[in-house]
Amino acid sequence: MSPDPTFCGLKGQSLVYLVTFCCSIGFLLFGYDLGFMGGVTTSPLFLETFGNPDAALLGFMVSSYDIGCLLGAVLSFFIGDHLGRRMMIVAGGIWVLVGAVLQASSFSMAQFLVGRIIGGVGMGHMTTAIPIWLTESASAKKRGRMMAMQLSNLIMGLIIANWVDYGMATIDGSIQWRFPVALQCIFCILVMSLCMFLPESPRWLMQKGREVEARKSLAALRGGALDSEIVESEFRDIQTAIIIESHHVSSWMDIFRDGGISGFTRVMTGFNANFFQQLSGVNVMSSLGPYIFQHSVGFDRNQALMVSGGQQIFYFLSSIIPWFVIDRAGRRKLFMLGSFGMGVCMALSAVFIGIGGKGLGYAAVVVLYIYQTFFTLGWQSTLWIYPSEILPLKLRLRGGAIAVVSQWLFTFVVVEITPPMITNITYKSYIVFAAFNFLAIVVVYFTFPETANRPLEAVDLLFADRDGKRPSIWRVVQDSVSKDFDAEYELHRLEQQNSMEIGKKTGEEYEMDEDFKGMSAHVENVN
Repeated sequence: MSPDPTFCGLKGQSLVYLVTFCCSIGFLLFGYDLGFMGGVTTSPLFLETFGNPDAALLGFMVSSYDIGCLLGAVLSFFIGDHLGRRMMIVAGGIWVLVGAVLQASSFSMAQFLVGRIIGGVGMGHMTTAIPIWLTESASAKKRGRMMAMQLSNLIMGLIIANWVDYGMATIDGSIQWRFPVALQCIFCILVMSLCMFLPESPRWLMQKGREVEARKSLAALRGGALDSEIVESEFRDIQTAIIIESHHVSSWMDIFRDGGISGFTRVMTGFNANFFQQLSGVNVMSSLGPYIFQHSVGFDRNQALMVSGGQQIFYFLSSIIPWFVIDRAGRRKLFMLGSFGMGVCMALSAVFIGIGGKGLGYAAVVVLYIYQTFFTLGWQSTLWIYPSEILPLKLRLRGGAIAVVSQWLFTFVVVEITPPMITNITYKSYIVFAAFNFLAIVVVYFTFPETANRPLEAVDLLFADRDGKRPSIWRVVQDSVSKDFDAEYELHRLEQQNSMEIGKKTGEEYEMDEDFKGMSAHVENVN
């Protein structure tokens, strides 16, 4: 009897934790890259090196990174499914390393901007592939917690960036800003090295017809033998989903049409989720925290760096809360709760900063701290796992890339417009973000289906035909919160596994559509 498969001597949940750790370092790098420019842009030596840019140009120096990230996500759309999840992360790491070297050695604006864009391309690759790799590796019951743990490390990256900026602020010479820029290389090398020794996504391997490798990867991640019941059951579920999708999805253009699996609707749901996360105003604080506290609240540079660093520590502590609630409360409730809390906080900030005064300035700081708690509870971990859950396997990488395009496109917009917005309309800037947060509640309620605790293959059923017709997104949302619907899926899955030897039908014409439609019709009667 052959031993159970392992990677790095680990299997089961221990191996999933190691995959999560690797993904977490990738997102720590993401957080660091988001955060270090906040302190660097307040450094007199940095500003002098690049000719003391005005607010608009300074905003572009920060947001040019987001242009690169957007380009990286678009490139992932075309090459991601060929490279696989792990190699996509490694490729991204190479881009980030090159970009970091160019930025840290810059003496001209042109070189610095090129370095920012190149580094951004790499991060676009990584932020597309990492959430999908983790989502496809973790079990349905623990996906949310693993993602929440990963996202806490994003905040740890922000903390490291803020305090490195603060620690280097009193150092003479250009190392004051060059060291924070170069430090990202360490995290990048670490995540690239770890990737080489960990299992590839079993779902991607199955999609590519590499079933032996897929079974080994799946067995290692679930801690079972190659032929164990738990491995065989999930293996067949993945195989069934691939067979179903093969009858409908035929090209990358299916992200823009129904394709038999509501492809466009699901891609747009992921796109909208990223849109509303960025228009919540979170990257105003992540990328420009010290700038905001200095130019909007009225602190000096040292106070702004201190308050921003403290805010990130508070942010990290708040991020531990989702570890325990994300899989219990579900995605929809947390999205709506987070949006409501952030909207209130932004509205209060507008009032306090608009009235002015030292006391209300401190009150605005407190409210912005609380804002981070609502964000991490509602829109941090849930956002990064949600597109990977809502998308079908064959569109997961490409649809995920489109979602990340939304992430970086609107990150760019927000970071680009914030400095001149703060300069020109002052406290009214916060009213804009408050309005988007309240709008998000309505959009989530009517168009975001619940995905928590469902196998990835089960989410496909939510979008299956009802009486031969494609369901509206509102009907999908209603079914997603129905316990009867979940019970019917489980019954159908067990019936299929008992009656069909899918593994023996590899060379046969295998039609799943009628079974799928029959199940949908039966659910229609139950509901």
